[in-house]
Amino acid sequence: MAENFDLDDFDNPPPPPQYLYKYLSAERVGNVLEGGMVRFTPLMNTNDPFEVRSTFEKLVGPKFIAMLSEQMDTVVSEENVREMIASELKNYGLGFLPIDVEQQTGQNLLTALRSRMQSAVDTMLVPTFNDPKNIERLLETLGRELLCFSLSERMDVAPMWANYADNNGGFVVAFDTEHEWFQNLNDGKKTRLQKVTYFDGKVEEPLANVQAALISKTTDWEHEREWRLYVKEDRVDKIVGHPADPIHLLDFPPDAVNRVILGPKTRPEIANRIRDAVADRYPHAPVMRAVPNRRSHTYDEVSE
Repeated sequence: MAENFDLDDFDNPPPPPQYLYKYLSAERVGNVLEGGMVRFTPLMNTNDPFEVRSTFEKLVGPKFIAMLSEQMDTVVSEENVREMIASELKNYGLGFLPIDVEQQTGQNLLTALRSRMQSAVDTMLVPTFNDPKNIERLLETLGRELLCFSLSERMDVAPMWANYADNNGGFVVAFDTEHEWFQNLNDGKKTRLQKVTYFDGKVEEPLANVQAALISKTTDWEHEREWRLYVKEDRVDKIVGHPADPIHLLDFPPDAVNRVILGPKTRPEIANRIRDAVADRYPHAPVMRAVPNRRSHTYDEVSE
């Protein structure tokens, strides 16, 4: 099941804001701004120890079962069974049987097939899928195989500057979410960005709320206002580091960058290196500076 899973297949409302922000430490100037690559992290390796957690009571609930029933009605339809019966009767030289006999035979077979399929769903599929051990295995598999690139809705969140940007000494890259890099490969009009939902409870089943079940964090992380881009390992451009703890890197197009924002405490030598990288690879993008606003407890963005 996990190998066929792709979050791009699910609807992902609401649309993202025009710009999303990546908070980065000063040491990331090299691989991000100079190298043009960003890191995609397996869910199991993010800084949230509860990133991969059971957010649903069961994997197969009423919505999933209703969806299966619709599929069964389509596959085992009255028309399909009638055509199959007519074909088999002809194969055995019984095509001369009265139409009412043929129809009754088809109806009996249809009832039997649907009954057996429903029985298999109730007695085998549902208990197997809802077994806590199987759910745990699925979550762990997704946690290893799904890689995410995390962005924030805002560039002026103090805890983000402190935790992800060297205590205000790093920088922020503003990405244009309307760039094709963020669009669905199969449908260029659909964004691949997924908004993280914050909640502490559980939904009945994933289909009740896919975002809450599979793209969520506890409310302790709500200040991050996070959006994500997901890929699987076969989509990355480069893997570095130790095999036991690999670092997955993906190229991003220079024109996906809207601007770069220096932190209030970014050291002069780092700021100069950032300016040089921007002039070389992103000449369209201005370099700004985040300045603490002690009245609003956020940051103002000013030109350098």
